[in-house]
Amino acid sequence: MDRLNHPGSFGFGVKLIALAIFATLLGATISSGQAPTPLLESKMSIRVTNQRMEEVLRQIAAKGSFNFSYSPDAIDVKSRVSINATNQSVREILNVLFDGTVTFKERRKYIILVKAPPTAEKETSSFYLNGYIVDELTGERLPDVSIYEPVTLASAVSNKFGYYKITLPALPDQLKLEVRKSAYTGRTIKINSRKNSYYSISLVPDTLRPIPSPEPKMTTRRDSIQPKVEIPVIVVSRQPEPDSIVPLQRKERKPEPLSESLKYIRDGLVYAFSSARQLIHTSNISDTLYRPFQASILPFIGTNQQLSGNVINDISLNLFAGYSLGVNALELGGGLNVVRLDVYGVQAAGLANAVGRNVSGVQLAGGLNLVIENVDGVQASGGFNVNGKDFDGGQFSGMANVVGRDVRGIQISGGVNVAGRTLYGWQMAGILNYAHKVNRGHQLGIINIADSTNTTPIGYFSYVKFNGYRRLEFTTDDFNYGNITFKTGVKKFYNIFTLGTSGFINGKPIGSLGYGIGTARSLGRGWMLNADLVLNRVAIQKRFWQQPQADHLRLVVALEKKLSNRLALSVGPTLNFFNSPYRGLLEGTGSRRNPLWIGGVPNASQSNYGWIGFQAGLRICNR
Repeated sequence: MDRLNHPGSFGFGVKLIALAIFATLLGATISSGQAPTPLLESKMSIRVTNQRMEEVLRQIAAKGSFNFSYSPDAIDVKSRVSINATNQSVREILNVLFDGTVTFKERRKYIILVKAPPTAEKETSSFYLNGYIVDELTGERLPDVSIYEPVTLASAVSNKFGYYKITLPALPDQLKLEVRKSAYTGRTIKINSRKNSYYSISLVPDTLRPIPSPEPKMTTRRDSIQPKVEIPVIVVSRQPEPDSIVPLQRKERKPEPLSESLKYIRDGLVYAFSSARQLIHTSNISDTLYRPFQASILPFIGTNQQLSGNVINDISLNLFAGYSLGVNALELGGGLNVVRLDVYGVQAAGLANAVGRNVSGVQLAGGLNLVIENVDGVQASGGFNVNGKDFDGGQFSGMANVVGRDVRGIQISGGVNVAGRTLYGWQMAGILNYAHKVNRGHQLGIINIADSTNTTPIGYFSYVKFNGYRRLEFTTDDFNYGNITFKTGVKKFYNIFTLGTSGFINGKPIGSLGYGIGTARSLGRGWMLNADLVLNRVAIQKRFWQQPQADHLRLVVALEKKLSNRLALSVGPTLNFFNSPYRGLLEGTGSRRNPLWIGGVPNASQSNYGWIGFQAGLRICNR
């Protein structure tokens, strides 16, 4: 008794109990690995002949380790039945026993049996079909099979046990079920009756499809809204488009890097905003459905129901986000519009538009327009326009326009314009224009970059890799003893960046930093003529950041003679204008010859000077 009441013993006992509980829970977690099989899906074999219903139910319950719950008034338990079932689910056995007169559902360790309502009550509203979908050759039950009615857009997906249940409206005169699963031949089933029925469906493998080898490893995702459905993540992006035809033999085509990368973004948006059932339907169904109008709150809450990813609409209205196969006239969205294939007409979204193939028309977005392939029309966004392949028309954005291949038209952006292949038009950007090749039109921006160009880029800095004009010059002139200058662009128009100094020699400026523009013309036989206009900010005092402003404007006309493919000499006269609050800055140039003054020799009262001087130097050429 003393030991049992000892505080230490009590604490030790509590620890032992807690440890035991933890070990029990851990063992249960490890052993459970997978969710337990539902009672209705558990399989068993039973064979009875002319026995009472209550005795048959007792045997089934004993074999399945569960109990039935029912009212004897609702079920004729004294009726005699016979059944011969081998390795069948409890659901199948009960369907045979009651032949649709009883409905059943499971709750913990009970299966509840309820008398089905009279058929007449359902004829004016709806009815349901349920059953299993199996492989006709192996008898294996097939999960993730799409079942849908193309007129009413009612749909269902078989669960991991191959079981489906679809509710259909009773009003249409003709109803048919379409059954689809990837790698299986589709089936069309006409529905003649309008009553609740148990109907199993068999599918035949599609032997014409190539067998993938090896099969990719797949992970699963569980839908938070419909938790009984699991889908393979990989089906979002690896299935062919619904209307594509894969030839038996074709030449390997060079991959489109931008277009391929954008597909991952599109698939990520589809995966994020679609339900698990929608993604399974997208993977299974290659049929195209049409509707003149649809409205949705989210992709899985709308008039196109779970088949929105397989429907082309003329007009589409989306409150927060929408998802469809295509648009033929107009799509408006408060947040996000996602279209698997093509858009014709107008597409506008408060946040972003994402289109899986082509756009022909007008695309407007507050943040982003994303098109995997081609655009023919107008794109405008407050943020970004991104196209994987070709663009024809006008592209306008607040931050960036990016096209993977050719641009025919105009790109205007507050930030960056990119044409991945060829530009046939204009690029105008607040920061950067880039094109692989400029065929027609011009680049107009602070920075212009191209691999090659047939036209003239206009900007603060232009660089053309292959057929551009570049010079690195080391020169001397009557203002600075030494200058280093870089010229870049094309011959017709290039940018000039220059730095000059005379050291700390008395009577001369310390140095200068300048920017300018120029043009060049080939004279043949290695000769070239340049005309450069450069404006320099001049440092006169050692603490030049504290001095008053001093500017030097210089026009240089120089003759270039090539010494080799990479070296050239240049020499020519200069026309100079100097503005400075300093008086007589250029008076007394020592032993050097005075320049040819314009407007007379400067004196102590002058702060503006003009003169004709010279420049000579060595150039390193790009070609």
